[in-house]
Amino acid sequence: PSRRPTVPTRETSRTQAANYLKKAEGHLSQGLEAMAAGLWDTAVLLAVHAGISAADAVCVAHHGLRSISQTHMDQVRLVRQLFPGDDEAGKASEHLAALLDRKNTVEYEGRICQPRDAQTATKHAERLMAWARARGGKG
Repeated sequence: PSRRPTVPTRETSRTQAANYLKKAEGHLSQGLEAMAAGLWDTAVLLAVHAGISAADAVCVAHHGLRSISQTHMDQVRLVRQLFPGDDEAGKASEHLAALLDRKNTVEYEGRICQPRDAQTATKHAERLMAWARARGGKG
């Protein structure tokens, strides 16, 4: 990028991008299994983690950076900062933001996720994964 991102990042070898993509694939696969088993909270959480790893894969592949912020929404900002004017990255960042919005609910609130929550989170994760497969994991 032309200027340093405003969120905390760590330089990461671009060769690690494939590992982040593999993690994302595993989380998504396990999330689909959790959905099939009716484990809605587990499916949502795995979709969130798939999205985070997918975004890491692309950021690492193209810029050798990943977010190390304690604030997960900073990863959304990082994608937008690293890929300014890129419509596909913009859409991917929206899917990531939608997933991260669900993270708090599934991890910290007493409400139990419903099938619709798991379906929606999985759709966001699948769309992020499509972007990551097309753009990420290329060290």
